[in-house]
Amino acid sequence: MRAARTPSRRRSSAAAPLLDLAPRPEAPGADLIAAVLTHADLETRLTPRRVRRSLSPYRAAELREAGRLNAAEAARSLDLAVIWDEAEAEVVRVIDDAPLRHKAQSGPDWWEDAWDDEDLWQAPAARPVLRTVQGGRR
Repeated sequence: MRAARTPSRRRSSAAAPLLDLAPRPEAPGADLIAAVLTHADLETRLTPRRVRRSLSPYRAAELREAGRLNAAEAARSLDLAVIWDEAEAEVVRVIDDAPLRHKAQSGPDWWEDAWDDEDLWQAPAARPVLRTVQGGRR
């Protein structure tokens, strides 16, 4: 005979989201990618041929003051990195971190609320005392 199931524990008020329906930021335009590529001051060598180029916040502020980027473009440019192939002189990939930043800033911290669950901090139930058995195999 099966034992009766115990009632499920109370869940936190907001469960983890299964599907993210938040609006995504627009894809970067060609002008913004070109600005990141030509004015990049942060470079990381990935292979002998490829370099990851991006703007620092200081350089984005300089470009804004010079009138080359407006405020929205300067902020958006900080989320972009361009992988540049020096041998072929072409863009290999554009990395956009805006969806990750947007998701981290907009979502409720459901994992923080999970720690407020009272069942988590209660003492465990007492275990039954085991009886000693006399006899047995010899």
